[in-house]
Amino acid sequence: MLIGIEASRANKPKKTGVEWYGWHLIQEMKELTQTDGNSWILYTDVMLKGGLEKLPANWFEVRARWPLPYGWTQARLSWELWRRKVDVAFFPGSTLPRYSPAKTVVTVHDVGFHRFPKLYKPRQVRIHEIAMREIRKRAARIVTVSEFSGREIAEAYGIDPARIAITPNGVDHDLYRPIADRTAIDERLRRHRIGSPFFIVIGRLEAKKNIVNLVRAFTHFKTRRGVGDPYKLVLVGMPGFGYEAVRKEIDASSIKSDIQELGYVPELDLPYLLNAAEALIHPSLYEGFGIPPVMAMASGCAVLSSNAASLPEVIGPDSGIFFAPDGTEEMTEAMTRIADEGGLKERLRAAGIQRAAAFTWNNTAALTLPVLTAWE
Repeated sequence: MLIGIEASRANKPKKTGVEWYGWHLIQEMKELTQTDGNSWILYTDVMLKGGLEKLPANWFEVRARWPLPYGWTQARLSWELWRRKVDVAFFPGSTLPRYSPAKTVVTVHDVGFHRFPKLYKPRQVRIHEIAMREIRKRAARIVTVSEFSGREIAEAYGIDPARIAITPNGVDHDLYRPIADRTAIDERLRRHRIGSPFFIVIGRLEAKKNIVNLVRAFTHFKTRRGVGDPYKLVLVGMPGFGYEAVRKEIDASSIKSDIQELGYVPELDLPYLLNAAEALIHPSLYEGFGIPPVMAMASGCAVLSSNAASLPEVIGPDSGIFFAPDGTEEMTEAMTRIADEGGLKERLRAAGIQRAAAFTWNNTAALTLPVLTAWE
């Protein structure tokens, strides 16, 4: 069989969650398919790099150049797939080109735009809904990242659950791990000007991440503890849709000097920050999976999480403290427990490390490959 994979997003130099998903999946599938008798093509708009360019003998690059900053998937990739037929085409990034073969597989990471459209830009909602209509009509199989997300896709779009394969995300355990080198940790804290103790948030600062409620909860936490309380809140992530409300809430907070926005942080620094943090707080209103809590658990960082959507499924009942995302009291109480209950952090860290071990990119690839090769 000849199997084609859309790799342009995985090939981007600055990656977010969907791009890293594609990158890790491709890298692991290379290792698992070197003697499987199939041929594999990576479609890209520019030269493969960042490790993607290292191809086994049965893997090939097709560089489909395109002069415009838009339209590559819909126009150029469509032409390439029509001109040079493949048996199966796989799209890890939830978008199909105008033309794709009958045996098309696509990953849908979540349908939050359908459940909570007000948390997204109207244009984003329209684009995603159009994409899902095409996926419903044309995809032979849909891959998604949690049982929760599978149920959501089936219910929202009337898709037969038999068409949906569940392949949970992984985490890079070589990168996200407990770190004993305190000097290296302290160097990263100095680099980013972070004072201890602190809670950390990782993710885009946008409406669906529920950062406004988090700022309110942290303000209540600090106010109750009184003057001189040392705790900080560190926000790692770029502004997204709804950031203006986040900024307004921070500016209105009586403890805004203890809230630090770092913006983009290189991924190589994140494990050190997680090792230093008192806990990761993940207050999201909706997730198809929720990679930051798994990154934290793998690093030995306690997790405080919303009980929304996929998060209880991913984190597990014993590896985090859960709170309702639609208020502040439970969130404030979760922070207070971490600060005041001796031994709680260590129990959560130990349970989290054990839980995170189940999430590997090798396992994600091993579950995805049978979906792509089912027509052999």
